[in-house]
Amino acid sequence: NAAMKTPPRYDDLPRPQGDPTGLPLSWGVWGPDDQIGTLNRITDATVAAARDEIRLGRRFNVNLPLDEPFGAAHEGAHRRRAAPTPVMVKEEHPGRITRDDKLDGFWLQGSTQWDGLSHFADATHGFYNHAPLSSIVHGPQSRNGIDKALAHGIAGRAVLADLPRHFARTGRDWGAMGGRRATAEDVAACLSAQGVALRPGDILLVRTGWLSAFRAAPDADARHLLIQGEAGARDYSGLDGGEGMWRFLWDQGIAAVAADNPTVEAWPIFPWKPALHLAIARLGLCLGEFFDFEALAEDSAGTGRYTAFFTAAPLNHRGGIGSPGNALAIR
Repeated sequence: NAAMKTPPRYDDLPRPQGDPTGLPLSWGVWGPDDQIGTLNRITDATVAAARDEIRLGRRFNVNLPLDEPFGAAHEGAHRRRAAPTPVMVKEEHPGRITRDDKLDGFWLQGSTQWDGLSHFADATHGFYNHAPLSSIVHGPQSRNGIDKALAHGIAGRAVLADLPRHFARTGRDWGAMGGRRATAEDVAACLSAQGVALRPGDILLVRTGWLSAFRAAPDADARHLLIQGEAGARDYSGLDGGEGMWRFLWDQGIAAVAADNPTVEAWPIFPWKPALHLAIARLGLCLGEFFDFEALAEDSAGTGRYTAFFTAAPLNHRGGIGSPGNALAIR
């Protein structure tokens, strides 16, 4: 089973000659037909070991309402995504009253979301693991769709890195906007201060403080600004998307990274330069965005526990580019 083999270290991954980025590719590490990338780090053993994280049975919803954030800002906050419009159908007959509903304009990545490995391609090599552009379709013949992540299962131990609280303790300047970058060393220092060490198969949860700022914004104008940025220059703070972070996430054996901001990494990103979105294609990195870690982080601050059992079920949408998060953290 290719998924059970120990992957090479980051510095041992091949770097194609003449590649304009100079960055490595993990293609083939989990076999020529792999379609789930770093989720291969989730195994029966890692999930079984994570059951020890459930001690009190407390459940934390980490998903935003489907109409947030875009429904709380002005129209056009995103160049195409928007909040869905719910439609309720009422049916009433003698002895039977029912309700049905649907969502119009439902963007699958318009709120708490997973990026599928079909979301972002490398401009030179294409989509993850030699998937041609022609294979990124809806239906059973698709490659790298979000349904492949569901079939494997996103579950196991989650580790929360509460960056705003850590930086506040250490006197570091930090804010939701301004393109501030948390390096691999910053994340490692945060986790160390929290008294937790990463294990292979972990799901890393990153609180940047963006959602807290969004909720504290006084009106739709301020919320819109937290999505658009000044003059439309979206400059979210987040993880540094450089090679130091690629190496850290890969060598630590991280299965997925989910954050509370729109992009996980600091934004903007630039063509031909390292970015975690580019790592979707080149490393098979599973990313999640717009997660709600506020209650979980509050609990962590009170109890000193920064781990939890985590499970997520993306939509079984064959060939889906992304999906609502559908995740729970359990302690």
